[in-house]
Amino acid sequence: MKKVPVNEVREQLAKYLTEAERGEEVIITRHNKPVAKLVNYEEPKKEKFSNMEEFRNSLKVEGSVLNTLIEMRNEERVG
Repeated sequence: MKKVPVNEVREQLAKYLTEAERGEEVIITRHNKPVAKLVNYEEPKKEKFSNMEEFRNSLKVEGSVLNTLIEMRNEERVG
């Protein structure tokens, strides 16, 4: 991990982008205080499901959605 002042990053951005691409973390500072971190970008992993049922089963739902909706409706009527 390397700490670099923002004015130096501004002057040599290509150099620090290359370092980040290689996996090095670059901490950008302003007045010796960290303000940002330059790191290599990684594509988010995409989950693939063979069918809709597999997708639905992957979702985590706690409690009863219907009960929650009924409670919300009742609160609106009362309150």
